[in-house]
Order: sequence, then structure tokens, then C-alpha cells
Amino acid sequence: MASVAAAPLLLRARALLTCDTDAPQQGITFEDLGFVDRGAIFVRDGRIAAIGERATVERAASAFDCELLDLPNAVLVPGFVDAHTHPLFSGNREPDFRARLRDEPSPLGMLYTVARTREALLSPERFWGDDVEPRLRAMLAHGTTTVEVKTGYALHRPGELELLDLLVRAESEERLPWMLPTFLGAHALPPEFPDADGYVDYLIDQCLPYARVHGARYADAFCEPGFFSASQTERYLEAARREGLRLRVHCDEMQHGGAATMALALGVDAIDHGNYITDADVERLASGETVLVACPATIDYLGLKRHAPVRALLERGGRVALASDFNPGTSPCLNLQHVAYLGRKIFRLSAAEVLDAVTRQAARSLRIERGVLRVGSVADLVALGIDEPDEFGWLHGGNLATAVVRAGRVLL
Repeated sequence: MASVAAAPLLLRARALLTCDTDAPQQGITFEDLGFVDRGAIFVRDGRIAAIGERATVERAASAFDCELLDLPNAVLVPGFVDAHTHPLFSGNREPDFRARLRDEPSPLGMLYTVARTREALLSPERFWGDDVEPRLRAMLAHGTTTVEVKTGYALHRPGELELLDLLVRAESEERLPWMLPTFLGAHALPPEFPDADGYVDYLIDQCLPYARVHGARYADAFCEPGFFSASQTERYLEAARREGLRLRVHCDEMQHGGAATMALALGVDAIDHGNYITDADVERLASGETVLVACPATIDYLGLKRHAPVRALLERGGRVALASDFNPGTSPCLNLQHVAYLGRKIFRLSAAEVLDAVTRQAARSLRIERGVLRVGSVADLVALGIDEPDEFGWLHGGNLATAVVRAGRVLL
């Protein structure tokens, strides 16, 4: 059944930030990001019909019977875009965290999650309702209105395609973020395969030809020594491109393996993590269209001493998104507000730079029209209970979202 169109909506706030700019990310200011004091937004049919100074917007809305949302103590910003997440899993990896705190080997590991997820997929609707949907609702409650969602915890064709099917079946659910499916078959070597080359052959021959039909937009791989080599990943990504999928890749997270060099030569949309990319990679990134998706919550959780050269890239004119990397083993973080705090703390970014990173730049990495507020854009936005925009990424530990709007509907 088609959903009933949302009623016209008028929002008034202490201030708003449109993030609608072509300004470089390095040193970006809130003025660059379209700061409007005492701003307002008029939404009709799920899209922004007017935005800017309050009096002007109110005149545009005056002919309509609008729902009014007054937010005198909030700053309106675009809904957050999380460009790297892994919420499609079952099982608890807290024992691994406990072991890590004692400097002991992880007792479970990723293949434990694979086994539990395969088991859960025997009852897919229950798996969705008990495990996945609550995570997505928590993301939305913290202001994430768009989320890239990776498969990768089934690691065989029936399970990976079922994970994609679950996302497609949930597309019409209005109280969840907009979900963008990524096929991550090359996440790890499953127990049925003795070597990675054979598994990559299986993915190319038996899985990738079906991924797009089952709803995938993107393909991704974990290109890291001990998982998939640069040459194996290149073969997989080239096959994914032939199947019509856009390309993203986990690159050089734990050590340098030449992943970024390979990925940039392929012209991928995003390289994620990038903790060990080289100066030459930074130069290539800065001169092209690929976005670095940095994951500070993973760095924090694992206590990594080396992290992506975010500032060096920005100084050369490159682009950086920040993402949660939500997953059970290395980043059980659902909250992009906390990621913004870690982006400021670890990468020494300003409040304006991190806001840009979780809105405009994250959307750019996904090649979607989100992350900005302008006339005609989908009305995805979040009201932050802060006095000044500079408080974003400073106040943390709670939930600053006092209202969340997705496609013109007030959901929180």
C-alpha cells in the first residue's frame, strides 16, 4: 500500500545550517555552510519548498495548512549520512572486547559472527525484527537519516542475497533511515573455502551476477593482508563494475598492502579507513573524486596508534567523510554524534569540518543527493539541542537530537 503523503510542515529554529556549498572542506566555516540565524524551513510533499530567513519562509508557507514544529533551542542541520556500517549480523562479541582489555587473543572473531548470522537467517523476519531493526532505529534516533548498509556476515550466496532481500523488503518502512545496500561478499574467507583465490572466483561467478538484482547499489571488499590481497580485490571489483555496481573498498586499515593505490587506479567512489595510506596515495586522493571515509570510532575502540592522514589530505584539497563503521567486532558504535566528537579529538577537526564530514562529504562518497538542505531536496534533517554550532562534536555522551525529520515526516 502506498504511504499517505506527509502534511506540509513548517520548522522554525534558533538557527539552521544548510551545508549547501562548494567550499573546500579544509578550514570550512559555519558561514560557508550556510548559517542562518532564526531560520525556517517549509516542507511540502516531502521536499524543501522554501528555506532561509524566517519571515520569507513563513510567507511562502502561509497559503498552506502546515504542521508547525517550533525549535527555539535547536540548530537545524541536514540529516546525518553514515557511509560505512555493518548492522546485518547476529551474535554478541563482547567477550572479544573483554579479552582485548586484558591483551588476550579474541576468543570468538568474525567467523563466530558469520556462524551466528547464518543460523539467524533460517528465520529471516525474526532476525530482522530482533537484531537489525532496533539498530537502525537507534541510528535514526541519533540523527542518521541515510545509512549505507553492508552485507558480509553470511559469506555464501543464499545468505548474502537474503541479507540484500531484507533491506529491499524494509524500503517502505518510514521509521527507519534510508538504507543503501552494499554487497560485501569479500569480507573474510568462509570456512568452506581453503583459499582466497577460489572464494573470489565463487563470488565473481556465483554471487556478483545476482547482487544488483537483489538490490545492491555498491560492492565493497576488505583489502587487507590476511584477508584479500590487492590483486584479488581488483579482480573482484572489476567484476562488480561489469555487473553495474559502484565501487567502495576497505583500504590499508591495519597495515599497508597497496590497497589504496589499486583502488584509486580503479576510480572507486570511496576508500574507507586508510590508516596506512602513503603520501603518494594522499596526493592521488586530493587530485581526484574519491572520498576518504575515515572511521575514528574504530581507531578508538581498537586503540590504534596510527590513523588516516585526514588533515594532510584536507590541506591538499581532498575530501573526508566520517562514518561509524558500526560492527560487532571493532566498532559497536551506532551514533554519528559520537563519531563527530572522535573526529574532532583524533583528527583535530573543527566543528564545521566534522559537520561537513557527516553530511555533504558522506553523501558525496555515496554519490547521492543528500546531506544538504536546499529548495527541492528531500527533507531529511535533524534538530540539535545546542546553543551554538561550535558545540557539535564537543558535547557528547548523550543524544543531542531533539527532532528528526525524514522525507518530510517528523519521526522524533
